[in-house]
Amino acid sequence: MNILSRFFPIIAALNIMSLSSLMAQDGQDWFVDVTETVGIKFQHRDFRSGKHYYIETTGSGAAWIDFDNDGDLDLYLLNGCPTPGSSDSTAVPNQMFENRDGRFVDVTQRSGLGDSGCGMGVCTGDYDGDGWLDLFVTNFGRDRLFRNLGNGTFKDVSHQAGVDGDLWGTSCSFGDLDGDGDLDIYVANYVDFSFENNPQCSNATLNLISYCRPTAFNGLPDYLYINQGDGSFKEESALRGIKRGKDEKGFGVILSDVDGDHDLDVIVANDGTMNRLYVNDGNGVFEDEALLAGIGFNNEGEAEAGMGVSAGDVDNNGWPDIIMTHYAMETNTLYSNQGDLLFVDATLQSGIAELSRRPVGWGVQWFDYDLDGDLDAAVANGHVMDNITLIDPNMTYGQSNSLLKNNGRGSFIDVSDKAGTAFAKKQVSRAMAAGDWNNDGRLDLLITNINDQVNLLENRMTVNGNWLGVELVGPKVNRFAIGAKVRLSIEQKLLGSREVTSGGSFMSQSDLRLLFGLGAHQGLVTIEIDWPDGKRQVQQTSDFNKYIRIKQATL
Repeated sequence: MNILSRFFPIIAALNIMSLSSLMAQDGQDWFVDVTETVGIKFQHRDFRSGKHYYIETTGSGAAWIDFDNDGDLDLYLLNGCPTPGSSDSTAVPNQMFENRDGRFVDVTQRSGLGDSGCGMGVCTGDYDGDGWLDLFVTNFGRDRLFRNLGNGTFKDVSHQAGVDGDLWGTSCSFGDLDGDGDLDIYVANYVDFSFENNPQCSNATLNLISYCRPTAFNGLPDYLYINQGDGSFKEESALRGIKRGKDEKGFGVILSDVDGDHDLDVIVANDGTMNRLYVNDGNGVFEDEALLAGIGFNNEGEAEAGMGVSAGDVDNNGWPDIIMTHYAMETNTLYSNQGDLLFVDATLQSGIAELSRRPVGWGVQWFDYDLDGDLDAAVANGHVMDNITLIDPNMTYGQSNSLLKNNGRGSFIDVSDKAGTAFAKKQVSRAMAAGDWNNDGRLDLLITNINDQVNLLENRMTVNGNWLGVELVGPKVNRFAIGAKVRLSIEQKLLGSREVTSGGSFMSQSDLRLLFGLGAHQGLVTIEIDWPDGKRQVQQTSDFNKYIRIKQATL
C-alpha cells in the first residue's frame, strides 16, 4: 500500500441527499427544461446579415463554475458579435449568473464579465493558485483571461498575462502540461477566416448561397501557453512539438492522461483533417502519435469533420476512451482505449454508428445519467446550413439532441425518445456542459443554441441505487486538482474511473467535481486517487449519497 494511504485527508460533507429525495414520479420526463423557472434569461445572437460569414455557424460556449466558492455551480454564457451588414450593430455581452439557493441571478455587471467580443469557447482553472477559479474565454479575435479576485469580481488580465492571442479561438483547456505544478493553457484555433476573406459557396443547381465547408480555408496553429509562475504565460507551441500548417483546424480539445504515465496528453479534434494526439514526455514536450495510436482517422482511413470531444472510461477497464462528434452522413466516432497507446475504432460495434449518421453533432458529454455505474453519452445536434432543407429535404437545420445509454459493456442504445420533450425539441444546438447545479447527485445538462435561448435540462431520472460525489482539493498551485484521476473499486473490482477535466465537449466547461453512480452496491468502496503530481492516495468509505471533499495528504 502506498505510504500516503496511511494519512487520510479531511473529508467534509458538502450536501447530503437521501435516496428518497432522488425518486422521481412515475411517468415523469427524465430531463425537464427548467431554464425559465430558475431565472436564466439569455438569448444567443449570431448577428447574421445574409452574407453567410463563417463565424455565424459555430455558436458560443458555456461554463459551469463555482466562482464564489459557496458549494454550488454558477453559470457563464457567451454570446456573438455584430457582423458587417447585420441589421443591429449593438454589441451584446456575455452573461454571468450566480446560483442563489436554486435561483440564478444575473451578476454580469457586478462581476466584470460582460465582455462583448465575438465569444466562442470557455474553460476554467485556478492559474495563480489562490483558491479561486479563473475563466479563459476564446474569441474570434482577442482571447480573454479573467482573474477571479475572490470578492465576486473578475479582472481582465489577458494582455499582461500574455494570452491575448487574436486568431479564431475555439475550445480551450487548463492543465499542468510541463510538470511544474501550475496550470498551463491549451487553445485550439480554427481556420483563417476574416470578414474580408469570406468566399461565397453555392449550389449551382438550386441557385443557393450557403456557408462554406472548412476546405475553403487554411487552418491555424494552436496556442500552448506555459505558465511562468508569476502570473504570466509564454506561447511555446512550436517549441514543444505542436503542429503548424494549413491542416490544423482545431475545434475540440481535451487534456487526458491517455497512456497512464501520470502526465496530461492533448487530444485535438480537427475539422476535416487528421486529428492530433500529442503525447507528453513528462516535461511538456509533445510527439503527435495520432496516426500510430489509431485516433488520427476513422477505421476507413478517413479524416472526419471533428467538432466536439470527450474522454471517459466507458467500458470500466481503467483507460479513458475518446468520442468525437462529426458532420452529417459521417458518424460520431468512438475510439476505444486498449492501453499501451492503442485505440480501436469501436463505433460500429458499440452501436454509435447507426445512431449518429444523420445528425450534425457538436457538444458531447460522457456522464452517468442513471447512476448505474457506467458512462452514458449525450450529444448536442444542429446543422450548419440554414437552408439545408432546400438542398436535402431529408435534413433539417434544427435537430433534436441525443441521449445514449451504455449497456454496461461499452455498447449504446438511443433512449432520447424516453428522456422527455426536452430531447424531442428541434433546435440548432452547439455547446453542452454537464453539472449537478442543484447538488442532488444527478448530472444536469446545459445546452447552447444558435439564435435562441439556452436549455438547462434538469435530470429527474428515477434512481434506485447509491451515488458518491468527489471534490478534490490539491496543493496551492493546483487547488482544484485538474488532471487528477480517481478510481472506485470493491474487492479489487473496478467500479469506475474519472478524471478532473478543464474544457472538453465543444467550447464548454463542465462540473469539476466527479460523480460516481454505484447502482445497488451497499458495501465498502475503495477510493484511489492519482494526484497531478504523481502521488497516490487511498481511502475507503461506505457513506454514500453525498459529496465529499478530499484534500491531498501531506507527510
